Amino acid sequence: MRKQSFFLILLLPLLGQAAGMGISVPYNISETERISYSNVNLEKTTYDYKPSTGLGFVFDTNIGKDKEFSYRLDFEYSLAELDDSSRLLSSNLLKHKYSIVNTFGFSVYHSRYVRFWAGPRLIVQYEHISSSSNISSQNSYGLGMGIATGVNVHLGPKVSLGADIDYHGVLMFGGEHYYLNNETYYSVIGGSNKGSTARLYLLLRFGEQYEQTPDKTHEESVIDYSL
Repeated sequence: MRKQSFFLILLLPLLGQAAGMGISVPYNISETERISYSNVNLEKTTYDYKPSTGLGFVFDTNIGKDKEFSYRLDFEYSLAELDDSSRLLSSNLLKHKYSIVNTFGFSVYHSRYVRFWAGPRLIVQYEHISSSSNISSQNSYGLGMGIATGVNVHLGPKVSLGADIDYHGVLMFGGEHYYLNNETYYSVIGGSNKGSTARLYLLLRFGEQYEQTPDKTHEESVIDYSL
């Protein structure tokens, strides 16, 4: 309960600024990890993962307002499998990934009906890997950056659809317990995770009004032409 209360307190400033919230569906188009192990005298090993999907919960400060900047915070979960199950003699290896995706969007074009944006991403992630064979557990933490571009389409005054795509890289560190010849071993791991992810969004907007700055050249003239 204390952790949940602390988490809610941290979210209060964001909730006060949020113009909307919704759900996201991330689709990991490509994902490659290069990992090194402290107790294995080998070069970094490369692992490719199958395309995978997940689910997220989103806050956004600017979905459809007449402003240039938006900040989007996305809490996500996804589940991935290896393309090749040979990793350390493992089989049925599953990776559970929890991510906090911070997106800083700058408007490319926006109107009352659509918003195109682009900007950088800051990613914080935690991964837990489990296997039915020799790996008992692997836990890693990551911090990375990416570049993204996307669009919001407004279906009405309250509902918008969104989509974006990014390319990102994350530095990882952690540890792994595994079994080999009936012995248990521990290894410190480090490496990187790179790939491309697409996301679809269903967003609900709260009190947003698209107010375009009036052009002075179109303001009513104060000259009385009746004279």
